[in-house]
Amino acid sequence: RRALLVDVGTAKGRSSMPKKGVKRPLGAPPTNEELSAYSETELLYKSNLFRLSTAELIKEVVPPQSSQLEVAVRALRGEILSLPPAELSWEDRGIGKPPLVSHAELSGLRLANHKVSLPWAPPEHVELIGSYLLRTVVRPSLDVDVAVRIPRACLLSKDYLDHRYVDKRQLYLAHLGAQLAKPSAATAATAAATAAT
Repeated sequence: RRALLVDVGTAKGRSSMPKKGVKRPLGAPPTNEELSAYSETELLYKSNLFRLSTAELIKEVVPPQSSQLEVAVRALRGEILSLPPAELSWEDRGIGKPPLVSHAELSGLRLANHKVSLPWAPPEHVELIGSYLLRTVVRPSLDVDVAVRIPRACLLSKDYLDHRYVDKRQLYLAHLGAQLAKPSAATAATAAATAAT
């Protein structure tokens, strides 16, 4: 019994169930891998049926690794970094009147300050974050989280006061979203690669 526990510790956390289709002669003693798998089932799962249902569930929810999705994410990153700079402004004109905006996509925003302006520039960094990066995303919905870092040139040192940073962040993201929603060659390539997955 003690020797079996030592074998479980050397399995390095991976499943070592006997491979299907491999035939052993009748009466042959079990291999070290089989003994390790049997003791792992006995100690961790308490029943072989639970182990099998867990293995099947994992097969169903783990998405396949797709190089097409990786290509789409790289194309999206390239498109974000190649967006042109712009001057954004938003000004509240009072109750019942729409705000005065420099770009149409900013008209739906409700900001805390009376007047906000932002010299928009492409992000400093575009990075994958979240469950897809860690390979812990599950099916059926495949979500890819992307973080963008606002360049220092877009912000001032006192923007932490009076919700100015929050307002500028809203302006920045609204303009970024509107630019990405516009059709372009890179967007078409990204959509085609994503649709193929």
